[in-house]
Amino acid sequence: MPALHHLLTSDADIAFWDEGEGDAVLLVHASFGADWFAPLAGLLPGLRVVRTHRAGYGRSRDLSGRLSVTDHTRHLAEVLGAQGIGEAQVVGHSTGGTLALQLAAAHPGIVRSMVLLEPALPYAADEPPGDAMRRAVAAAADGDLARAYGHFPGSVCSPGYLDVMTRVLGTEGFRKSVLSGRYFFEHERAAFAAWDADAAGLEALRRPVLLVAGGEGERLGSPYRARNRAPAARLPRAEQVTLPGVSHAMPLEDPGLVAWTVLDFVRRHPVDAV
Repeated sequence: MPALHHLLTSDADIAFWDEGEGDAVLLVHASFGADWFAPLAGLLPGLRVVRTHRAGYGRSRDLSGRLSVTDHTRHLAEVLGAQGIGEAQVVGHSTGGTLALQLAAAHPGIVRSMVLLEPALPYAADEPPGDAMRRAVAAAADGDLARAYGHFPGSVCSPGYLDVMTRVLGTEGFRKSVLSGRYFFEHERAAFAAWDADAAGLEALRRPVLLVAGGEGERLGSPYRARNRAPAARLPRAEQVTLPGVSHAMPLEDPGLVAWTVLDFVRRHPVDAV
């Protein structure tokens, strides 16, 4: 097991792991669970893998209760700086993908390339309509996090995702993933709602980007395929790929396929490339 590290910032206590040698890869997890990238971390040979728990999730703490998207990306930059990493490939899932975009915008020298697994934002004008988030928010307001979890992750993940999560994360890991929804609904949702994709200046991001969609999303009516197309049209060096047989829970459903996708992309865009 890799050693657990902590970095105390002005407004958070960030837990992270740093293992391996080679080009640095930073894994930025989604909301609703700090450890969805844990299976992937051990499947990236030849790379130095930095995996964090974002403030408010897992073993990390939000010390202010007022963190913005910019604050969360600052924590990522501070972790890399503390480890002496000047440039990294960044892999972000869902809201973690949105944070990767903001990290590249705010700290362009740090990000060599990005692999974005169905980034949560920006929204797309042509995405399928749905009210899963509204129902999830209502359930969370009633104190029913399990029902909230079922409404939102359940709407974008393949049937059987609960069994997948329990098998991969364990019963206790799944329980903690559900409980992490409290931080999302009470704090983080407002932070992402306040994020301005236009102000971030996506068109100015010149780093290579791979936007990854799950093939099951079309059948589920997921908005993420449309949300991949929207930033792809704005990012000058964007590529898109669809992975068969997986949904929004792809880091847990098929970590091997996701790892192969990441490895192929980052090896085509090494840190020392011009």
